Amino acid sequence: MKFEKYHGLGNDFVITSYEEAVKTGEFSDLAKKVCDRKTGIGADGLIIYSLEGEMPEMIFYNADGSYDTMCGNGFRCLCLYLKRNALVEGNEFSIKTGAGILDARVISEDPFQVRVAMGRAEYTHTSITEKIMDREVTAGDKNFNISARFVGTPHVVTFVDEIDEEFIEKYGPLINDLPYFPEGTSVNFCKVEGRSEIRIATWERGVGITMACGTGSCASATVARDLGRVVGEIIEVRHRLGELTIETGDDIYMIGGGTKVAAGYLE
Repeated sequence: MKFEKYHGLGNDFVITSYEEAVKTGEFSDLAKKVCDRKTGIGADGLIIYSLEGEMPEMIFYNADGSYDTMCGNGFRCLCLYLKRNALVEGNEFSIKTGAGILDARVISEDPFQVRVAMGRAEYTHTSITEKIMDREVTAGDKNFNISARFVGTPHVVTFVDEIDEEFIEKYGPLINDLPYFPEGTSVNFCKVEGRSEIRIATWERGVGITMACGTGSCASATVARDLGRVVGEIIEVRHRLGELTIETGDDIYMIGGGTKVAAGYLE
């Protein structure tokens, strides 16, 4: 199977075509195989793209083999893949995802930067049983104030004094298991760092702790705005390897890049 590997702020993905992937059997099994960091290529997710319809389509699987409707960092990486392989024309194009059709505009080639129309953050969704805004809940031995958003995929946002990986590894799965999220949820632990700046670290459903999360950045920025923790509608969201710019008007826009890591063939 021919593939290329990309990352968005350290959140990494294997990208292949539908024609290549379908030869291997079940996509879920393929995702588990290629994402394994010991016996496979190693990645947080598998992106399969199709060019069969009127526009490119993105099909996404988490490292554990579970299907997901959307991945923000993965979407930007796919934009770069499609541009570099001349599979789209011009700097403005649309891609079909499990969360709907998203529009992208490449604003810089080197370094690669793309502005993605992410739609609106939804307070309720089939994956979130009710509106949750700054609600106190208990997860394990600790209380959290959580807010829930659906931004192509379900997210929880909670603000903490310090971002600590061991803490996230412990409490991320416990918040995921709360009954409000029948399909599970990614959990974003946030810290305000400036008037319009936050830092986040995400425990992603189907993966665990990742280096960055695009949809989580969108969810966290909108919650920070709605709770009055930041000023203005343009929020810088910091991750370990860099930042995303999130525009939080009625419609959300994500601005960020992607990086090609490798290309090859999987046996």
